Amino acid sequence: MKALIIVAAVAVAVFAGISEIAFATPHSVDLLAATIPAAAVTVNIEPLLVSVAEAANILASSKSEIYQRIARGELDAVNDGYRTKITFASLKRCAESRPKARIKLYVPRPRARPP
Repeated sequence: MKALIIVAAVAVAVFAGISEIAFATPHSVDLLAATIPAAAVTVNIEPLLVSVAEAANILASSKSEIYQRIARGELDAVNDGYRTKITFASLKRCAESRPKARIKLYVPRPRARPP
């Protein structure tokens, strides 16, 4: 366990750009492990394939819309046994091809005052 903590501490130090790392006693390793936040070691890894339900959540649409996009050729899909999987790259491509939202600023009209 302490070896894992040392590896994590070195990885955080390298990520933070610290060039000098002092190795100390096991007691200081315990203190170091207590001070490293868990969020400092998280890594964002994109999946290669996602299920139809996950693709629907990512694109904020329904599963039937995902199947329609597959049929139209907008999304690349593969079969994994009996399940259909969609490539994450095609999801990103589909999301980037959507038109930019045109939202007008709402300005309330002044009310007519009664006479």
